[in-house]
Amino acid sequence: MAIMRCKTHTPKRAQRNCVAAVEPVGYPETALVCGSTSCEAPAFIWLEDHEKVAFDRGQRIFKSFTATMKVRAA
Repeated sequence: MAIMRCKTHTPKRAQRNCVAAVEPVGYPETALVCGSTSCEAPAFIWLEDHEKVAFDRGQRIFKSFTATMKVRAA
């Protein structure tokens, strides 16, 4: 599942094996905000291996890490 973080607060490999960061629709003027506790910077969508493959095939909607929402990549 995708995780939302800015480039400063990249996901830690021990938690997720994120291999690519893609821009959400409207980046940097997006409603997607970094999930780090004290950060309010615009976030990228960080994808795991299988999600990156899907992105390369044209998929643009991904479930978030907590499965409480979905996000759309540009």
